[in-house]
Amino acid sequence: MIKIIFSFTLFSILLFNQLFAQTSEAVNRKHIAKKQLYYGAAYYPEAWTGVDIRKDIAHMKALNMNVMRMAEFSWALMEPEEGKYEFGWLHKIIDELYKNDIEVILGTPTATPPIWLATKHPEIFLIDEDGNRRQHGARRNCNYSNKIYQEYSVKICEALAKEFGKKPGVIGWQTDNEFNLAEDFTPETQKLWHQWLEQKYGTIDHLNKVWFTNLWSQRYEKFSQIPMPHSRIWHHPALRLDWILFSEEQVIIYQNLQLEAIRKYSDLPITHDGMPGQQLNYPKLFKDLDFSTTNVYHSFQVYNRVQSNYDRIRGYGKGMHWLFETAPNHSGGGKKGNAWFIHQPEGSMRAAIWMNYAMGGQGSLFWLWRQQGAGQEMPHGAILSAWGQPVANYDELKNLGKEIKDLGELLMEHPVKGAEVAIYYDHDNDKVLRIEESANGIRYYNQWTNYFYRPISDAYIHRDVINWYSDISQYKLIFLPLSPIIPEAGKEKLKKWVEQGGTLVLGPMSGYRNQYFGANTDFALGNLEPWMGINVATRLPIDKFADESDINLKVKLNQSYGVEPENAALWSEALTSKKGEVLATYLNGMHDGKNAIIENKVGKGKVVLIGSFPGKSAMKALVLDLAKDQNISPLGEGDPDVLIVPRGNQDNEYYFVINLKNEEQEVILPFQQFSDEFTEAKYQSGKLTLKPFEVMCLLKNRQILEKTR
Repeated sequence: MIKIIFSFTLFSILLFNQLFAQTSEAVNRKHIAKKQLYYGAAYYPEAWTGVDIRKDIAHMKALNMNVMRMAEFSWALMEPEEGKYEFGWLHKIIDELYKNDIEVILGTPTATPPIWLATKHPEIFLIDEDGNRRQHGARRNCNYSNKIYQEYSVKICEALAKEFGKKPGVIGWQTDNEFNLAEDFTPETQKLWHQWLEQKYGTIDHLNKVWFTNLWSQRYEKFSQIPMPHSRIWHHPALRLDWILFSEEQVIIYQNLQLEAIRKYSDLPITHDGMPGQQLNYPKLFKDLDFSTTNVYHSFQVYNRVQSNYDRIRGYGKGMHWLFETAPNHSGGGKKGNAWFIHQPEGSMRAAIWMNYAMGGQGSLFWLWRQQGAGQEMPHGAILSAWGQPVANYDELKNLGKEIKDLGELLMEHPVKGAEVAIYYDHDNDKVLRIEESANGIRYYNQWTNYFYRPISDAYIHRDVINWYSDISQYKLIFLPLSPIIPEAGKEKLKKWVEQGGTLVLGPMSGYRNQYFGANTDFALGNLEPWMGINVATRLPIDKFADESDINLKVKLNQSYGVEPENAALWSEALTSKKGEVLATYLNGMHDGKNAIIENKVGKGKVVLIGSFPGKSAMKALVLDLAKDQNISPLGEGDPDVLIVPRGNQDNEYYFVINLKNEEQEVILPFQQFSDEFTEAKYQSGKLTLKPFEVMCLLKNRQILEKTR
């Protein structure tokens, strides 16, 4: 069985200690299955009767597809009656696919329990905050912590793994489908919740002390009095955060039951299909999985935001990642059944898929193969229509498949180069900022990407996105923005890293809450300030919804940066330091003339504290200056929203260059002679004019024998 180890601090032990003892550790692989790129779709032949699978396979082969993802919604077919397993239909499909060199990743079907289970045990469904119990017919609406649901889930996972764990053609597993933080209000969950709180805080007096519960007469006499928070009540923020962390742990406990069940009979790699922008802590969820994935359904207008997701999942340290779901043309569904375009302009879908492979992906899977014939998500785009005909961009999908096949060996032999710059992305602080915005209208995923990730990328600095599990020894420059709560173990790790020569860029909006989601009462940033040698004197909000009559607070970088003052954003902290160097000051308002950015030496390294977001141009200039100080060179220069990814080694270097916008862009590379693997065109100048969504794979230092472009 799985042993749960609770922490007595909010993040430090929770994020750094192993949460679960398990029978088998995750395997550190560079890639899964064959040493090749994979290209395929989600395939649900069980939903169709009278469809000739051979015709589907003919289309798959024409598209150069070599993998299908299957079965994660088919519990009712696998176990039509309790304890009666029927896998023959699935064997036939897998065998037929495998005969045609198409491999399969199987999903555990636990997101959609069958009607016999729902009828026999309606208590497996969660109860919402209004006391309503969910019903059969939807997906992912069960209570993760319900013992009966767990028991039946383990049984089907064991049966599935026993049946297919060593079957030729099956290359991996997916747990469930798109786990979420579905909050449950059943009495059994309430009991677990109170146990969780007691194991975390030890005594009710300790909880009352760190929560300051004398405020508003919130003081509790025993843990059993603490409510499960409701969305319509203005609950204590620490209560709300703990409830989310507790709910998250139920997901991880549930997944680990599946991992234990599968690994009894199969050593194939296991993953889960995650979603960007969620507050569920994916580094924690993926910690005991074997390879990392993401689902991406962003429209072409925000490809520059999508880019960050691939750096994030590469940062999980699980080898080559997979794009597990994306629309082949357009997306649609939801309770309203609406539809919207994903890859509308010419070439945009090609750029989106190559972005995944360029940044370290081994596989890309479309959702889905054939449009639904009835039921939910009928408006969603697919490769074949519900009436069996190829969709409008079928030829584009076909050409893309050929490109992936042709360049597969090159990418497998030339991995993404290691970076010297990193930026933290923290799902737990996403939770914090949803509870207490501080900066009006903030959304962690959006502001993190637009304000901090994009200036690093637009400065053409090769970077990783890291989390609190990451080894940081390889990095010279690290950014930690938008992190109100920094784990104590993380602070200590960063302090040692800085003292050994690293440059830490902290803030804005980092370190101002303690481990119990309270205010620091010694210094504004608590125990960070003494060793950084930089202090926060005062703090002011910035009104995101200010009108034209307001005076805009601006940040003015030192003249040497050559950047005009820009409007500050998020909030404003006035900084002081006895020995530090002032890099920027404020203009206007109550902080007029106060210090906005200060750099201070700590040991062999330095800390740069940012009191407010200084604007994109200023942030980019700061990134370039700090990188130069650490002898880190940019990959190029030019227009924003152009992706450059270095791969290979010094003797054989490749550079993917992808224009993420629907307009021409210019970029200047720091080398002269190269050729494009897609077009075989030769170049003798580093200056490139990129067409909208153009994709290039450039081989550096190849002798130029043919005409130049």
